[in-house]
Amino acid sequence: MRRNTNIKVVLFAVLLTIMVFTIPGFCQNTDVLVAETVKIIDMNGREIEIPTPENLEKVYFPSPLAQLMIYTINPDKMAGVVSEFSPEQKKFMPEVEGLQVFGNFDGGKTANAEQILASGAQAYIFMGPMKLDDKSSASADELQEKLGIPVIVVDGLFPQRAEAYRFLGKIFGEEERCEEMAKYCEETFKEVQTKVASIPDEARVTLYYAEKPNGLATEPDTSSHAAVFKYAGAKNVANVENTPGSGMTPVTLEQVLAWNPEVIFMGKGSTSPFNEITTNPDWANIDAVKNGRVYEAPNLPFSWIDRPPSSQQYLGLRYVANMLYPDIFKYDMVKETQKFFKLFYQIEISDEDANALLGIQK
Repeated sequence: MRRNTNIKVVLFAVLLTIMVFTIPGFCQNTDVLVAETVKIIDMNGREIEIPTPENLEKVYFPSPLAQLMIYTINPDKMAGVVSEFSPEQKKFMPEVEGLQVFGNFDGGKTANAEQILASGAQAYIFMGPMKLDDKSSASADELQEKLGIPVIVVDGLFPQRAEAYRFLGKIFGEEERCEEMAKYCEETFKEVQTKVASIPDEARVTLYYAEKPNGLATEPDTSSHAAVFKYAGAKNVANVENTPGSGMTPVTLEQVLAWNPEVIFMGKGSTSPFNEITTNPDWANIDAVKNGRVYEAPNLPFSWIDRPPSSQQYLGLRYVANMLYPDIFKYDMVKETQKFFKLFYQIEISDEDANALLGIQK
C-alpha cells in the first residue's frame, strides 16, 4: 500500500513539472518579479526612488553642464535640449539633431512639467557648478514636487566631475564608459596640478579674464567661472568681489592698467572683446597686449574655459596650461584635442578640424 502511494506521489510530481514547463500561462513571467525602481542617495544626500538603469530611458536637465555630461554618456537618454545648437556645434554633437528645446526653470525658454513629461523624461538631473547645500536640496525638492518625477542632484563643481561621471554611470548602467571619462578628468587634473605645484609663486603668470564686448568685466580667483585659470596655475589679477551666480563683475580700464596682466584670456564668440583689446590704443600699454599674449579660448562645441561650464573644461585645462607655461607643459594640442573628442564625443576629427578648433592657421 505504501509502495503504491509513493508511486502516485512521483507521478504527480512528474505531471506537475510537465505542466509548469509546457502549458502556456501556467507559469507566470518571472520578469514581473524584477524591481522597476531603486532607491538611491544622490550627491546632495537626498534619498530618492528612480527607475533602475534598464528602465531609465529618458532624462532631462536644467543646464548645459548636465546636458553635455549626459550627451557624452549616452545621447539616447536625452529627452530634449536646453537651447538650440548651431550647425557648427552639431558637427561635433550630431545626436542632438531633432531634439526639442525645453530650456530650463532658471532662464532661457520657459519649460513646464507637461512638456518635460510628454517628452518621456523619467528623471530630472539637477546639476550646476555651484557648491551643494541645504538650499540646493530644497530647490530640488520643490522642483520634484512640481514635475512629479525624481530630481537627482549631481555635484557639478570642477574638481568633482570625475565622481559625477561615476555616480551617473551607476544611474544609467554605463559604469565602464563613465569610468573612462572619470579617469581622464582625474588624470588631467592631477597631472596639471602636479606641474603647477613646481612653479614658484614669483614665476606664476599674471592673468586677466576679459568679459563682455568692452572687456571691462571679469571674475576673481574665487569665482567658479575662473576655475580653469586657477587650476592651470595663473595668478588672477582681479582683486574684486565675486558676483554670485552670473558673475561678470564690472571693472574700469584704469584698474586693468594698474594690474598690468602678462596674459589676457577671453571666450571666443560674438561678445568677445578681442578686437577691442588688441586694436584700441587705450589698452596698448598693458604687457599682455604689447607682447601679443591676448588669447581667445576655443568655443566648440562649447567653451573650453567657461560659459557654460562643462566636461570640455578638462581639455581647456590642458590648453590654458600650455599657453601659460609652454616651457613646462608641452602638450601636442592637436593630438590632445583628437583624443578628447574621440573619448567624450565618440567621433574622429582630422588634424585640419583640430587646428581649426584651436585657431591655428595652416
